[in-house]
Parts: sequence; structure tokens; C-alpha cells
Amino acid sequence: MKIVTAHQMSELDRVSIEEYGIPSVALMENAGRACTERILMIFDDKGLSPQEASVAVVCGRGNNGGDGFVIARHLHNRGAYVEVFLLDEEDNLSPDARIQAEILKKMDVEIRIVRDTEGVEDLRTFLEEVHLCIDAILGIGLKKPLSGLIREVVEAINLSMATVFAVDIPTGIDATTGRILGEAIRADYTGTFGLLKVGQVLLPGSIHCGETDVYDIGIPSRAVFDADLKTEALDEATVKSMLSIRPPDFHKGDAGRVYIVGGSPGMTGAPCLAGRAALRMGAGLITVVVPDSLRPIVEAKLMEVMSIGVPDQGTGFFSTESLPRIAEAISRADVAVIGPGMGSFPGAKSFMSDLIPLIRVPFIIDADALNALEGDLRILRMAKAPCIVTPHPGEMSRLTGESVEAIEASRIGSARHLAEEQNVTVILKGARTVIATPMGDVFINTTGNPYMATGGMGDSLTGMIAALASQGLSPNDAACAGVFLHGMSADILVRRHPISPVSATDVIENIYEALQQTLGEPREEE
Repeated sequence: MKIVTAHQMSELDRVSIEEYGIPSVALMENAGRACTERILMIFDDKGLSPQEASVAVVCGRGNNGGDGFVIARHLHNRGAYVEVFLLDEEDNLSPDARIQAEILKKMDVEIRIVRDTEGVEDLRTFLEEVHLCIDAILGIGLKKPLSGLIREVVEAINLSMATVFAVDIPTGIDATTGRILGEAIRADYTGTFGLLKVGQVLLPGSIHCGETDVYDIGIPSRAVFDADLKTEALDEATVKSMLSIRPPDFHKGDAGRVYIVGGSPGMTGAPCLAGRAALRMGAGLITVVVPDSLRPIVEAKLMEVMSIGVPDQGTGFFSTESLPRIAEAISRADVAVIGPGMGSFPGAKSFMSDLIPLIRVPFIIDADALNALEGDLRILRMAKAPCIVTPHPGEMSRLTGESVEAIEASRIGSARHLAEEQNVTVILKGARTVIATPMGDVFINTTGNPYMATGGMGDSLTGMIAALASQGLSPNDAACAGVFLHGMSADILVRRHPISPVSATDVIENIYEALQQTLGEPREEE
């Protein structure tokens, strides 16, 4: 699904109002009504009728506060007991919010002004008794950390036991980055308008949003199309559209040939994990290319995956002398993988700079092969075929010279810049993995969990992506589908066994479950 920054959403609002002629107050009415319907469902889930419910609606002076006034009106009409708390003077309300406030007052709904700590204490006292608190304070326009009265109110709401419904986005979340600006509402539910915001997908913002729904408030679909939005959140529907069912006459040659170049002393498991993941993901023929002295170890680990040994002078490491044999081997591949367990060795940079121009099939650079490129991204520009790179933030830092902190603060920007500058597909791994394409499109993964923090996860992911690419998916689609299914496999395991770490092998063995869920195939009851 397409997702937007705060600026892009504001621009869509402007276009809807100014170019399509939709009154802004109509958009506000639609937003408030949609939230109200969801709130009534929340009451029903709690076994409450509207007449039994009590609600605090906390509003700011802008249009987000106006949405809150609309919600207050509709809930009042349904019989709920509603009190509205305004964190500014009525004279400072935006024009549309003032219209909604005037309607409320004519309906005898009290609007209580919170001017100081005493007002915050009144709100705090009321929150002890209500079933629901509605956060309609700021919305998506926040640009600086919360302070003063608003921060006090946010802290009071967070300390209350009331269920919290955030209007558009919880107050304190940067809608573009997902960062917490000083303090942020911890919502149980969020109703957002038009499109999901990037900050509701990225961490930590997504955690603060709770259960999030997107409401159509009347923004024309043509306006969204014309906006040419280039950021998307991966979901089952998107990934399903990338996959296909095999025809009856399909054979192993059609399923693709994957060649994995990797391995070094003490790290033979990495290419083997990648090979097993490629096998489970459906690649027809997989070959692991390793230093010759390690081949017996690899042969002992693998049964359905083939192996090739290349000259290593008994060191267990690759060298430039290995290149002719490696180049000959991967010339038979549909997709090549370079790096799992490759290790660090003298001449690694020369090895990579000589190897990359020889590759004529789509390929993935992973793990130690990425580290060999440290400080010299020009090597990537020598690629003659589509390339995927899979750095975690530390590897990204070594590749680009940016600090890890800067990369984490702008995961989308960092990934997109590298992808466009070097003409590669970038998978920036971590919580909410980001996939960026050479054309500037960005996908944010929505699967995965902290129990995946174990060795070998990157190798299993690389094998899955390689298998998908070998079966005809474009490098971009293979990257997106592989990342999504990798995380989903782990999510299914954690749902089945909560708070239990999962290994790379666990994820590999559970790939079929992730595929079944994504493709909508029937599953056995868990």
C-alpha cells in the first residue's frame, strides 16, 4: 500500500480543496464521522452501549482539533457522555475548527479550556473515570519536540488507564520519520486519513499507533495517482501480486539455478544456510561454490544442494587465483550470491573488484563481500548485471561513510540515496527493513520481530531472495517478497510459541507456512 510523508499528505489535502473544489470542512466532517464509527465498534467490543460510555476529547487549535469536535458531536448525538478539553483559546482556532466548535456549543456540549497545570489536573481527574480518551491535539503537522502544556497533557493521558484513540496520528510522533519528538501519546487505536503515513510504519512510531485503520475521507483517487508516490508499505496483497503459481508442466530447470559463492574457515554454515533457504524457497538447482579445502565440510552439511570447490592453496579463503573457476561456475547461474561466510582476507577488495565485472546474471552482494567494498563504492559501478546489496546499518556505515546514527535517523533517505547513486537495489536490514530501487521507489517491510536477532538470519534471507529472483521475479520484486516472507515466517513461529527466539533454520523450515498465508492457501489449524 502507498504511504506518504506529512508534506505529501498536506499537499493531497491542498489539491483536493483547491483544485477539485472539495470544501475542507467536508473533509473534516468525513474524517470525524469515520472515526466515530470505529469508536462505536470499540465500545461494542467492550460490551458498552454508546449511552453507557464516557469520553474525553482532547483537542488542539488546528484542524486535528476540528476533527475531534466532529467526533464529540457525533458521539454526543449517540448518547455518550462527552467532555471536550481544548488546549488553547477559542479565538485561536483554525477557521474550520471554529465552525465545528460553534456547532458543539449550540448543542450544549461544554468545551473546557486547559490553560495551565490546574486545567491539566482537571483533565487528569476526568480521565480516571472515562472509558475512552480521544487524542485530537496536533495531527501530522508536528515539527519540533513537545514542550510546555501540551507535553504535560500527553504525559497525563499516558499515565491514565483510559483506552486511547488517536486522530490521524498520536500526538508527538513525527509523521514522516516515526521518531518520538520529546514525548508521544501511546494509543490503543489510531484512525488515519487518506493514506497511511510513513511514521506509522517506521519504528518507534508504529508501536505508539496501536491498531491502525485508514479511512477514505474523499480525497480523489486521481489526485493520489497524480502525486506519483514512491514509498510503499509491504503487505500480503502487494507481495501476493509478485508471486505466481507454477503451471503443470513446470520442471526444475524452470525453477532457476542459484550459485552461492562463500565460505571460509569457521564459517561454512553461512553458504549452507543460504543454500537451504534457496531450496526451501523453490529454486530448482542450487550450487555452493567454496574454497576447495572446505568442500568436504560443505558436502557433509548438504544433501539436496550441490557444491563446487575452487583453488585456495589450502588456505580455506578465496583469492584472485579462484576467479576463473568462479566465473566459469556462475556463468551457468540464473542468479549468483556473493559473500555469505566469505570472511576477511588479504586482497578481498581486489577479489571483489575483479569478480563483479565478470558477473553477467543478476547477483546479490551480502555479508563479508559488502565489507570488502568499504570506502570504494566505485566497484559497484563496474557491475554489468542487476545487483542487490543487503547491508545492515553497520555495513551501510562502512559502505557509505555515514554514521550508524545518521543512517538509523534517515533509513529511507540513506537507502534511496545509495540505490539511486550506485544503480543497485538496496536492502537496508533491521527493524522495519527498507528496500530501495535504482528508480527511487522505496518499500518498507511490515513483518519480522525482535526474536529474529540470531546468527544466520541474513544468510537465510539472501538465499530466499536469490531463489525468488532465479524463478523470474525482478531483482526489486525478489527483494521485497523475500524480505516480507522471511519476516512472516518468523512472525508465524513467534505467534505459535510466544517469547521464544527463532533460529535461521527455524525460519527456513517454516517458509512454506509464510507462502501459504500470503497466497491464501488453506492452512492447518495452529
